Amino acid sequence: GQLYQPAQEDLPAVAPEEEDATPVFAKEAERNSMEDYEMRYENELRDLLTEIVGVNAVSVTVNLAESERHVYEKNVRTGKQTTSETDREGGTRQVEDVQEEESVVIIRNGDKEEPLVSSTEKPSVAGVLVVAEGVENIQVKAFVVEAVTRLLDVAPHRVSVLPRKIEEE
Repeated sequence: GQLYQPAQEDLPAVAPEEEDATPVFAKEAERNSMEDYEMRYENELRDLLTEIVGVNAVSVTVNLAESERHVYEKNVRTGKQTTSETDREGGTRQVEDVQEEESVVIIRNGDKEEPLVSSTEKPSVAGVLVVAEGVENIQVKAFVVEAVTRLLDVAPHRVSVLPRKIEEE
């Protein structure tokens, strides 16, 4: 029997597997829900902000705009057809017909077919609230805002840093 060899352009371009590439199974998808992301961000930020000089008793709330997005690998086929036409007056014109077809690359995973994920984008952050002791100091507050904006790639106007009330002894 002759082995079927697909034409080279029909094969999806797949980057070599990276060592730590985690498979995207259903359990994984559930684990990466918005609440998980929010909790992970909040814990990470709280631990980091506690390290900043002058900051104590930190609470962090992160509000995400949407859940993570999968970017799917696509096959794009482009066809181009050029026709020259001559009209009765002797003038010529070129007519170009371009067709583009896009299809998501499907891979077999056991007995299921799944779209090939080329990348996963982290969810964007709608807002961050930090309540901490010490942020009455303008410099300390600036440190906190800088840390949050850099770490979560969020605009400064989406970060609210408020002083914690001091408990009466």
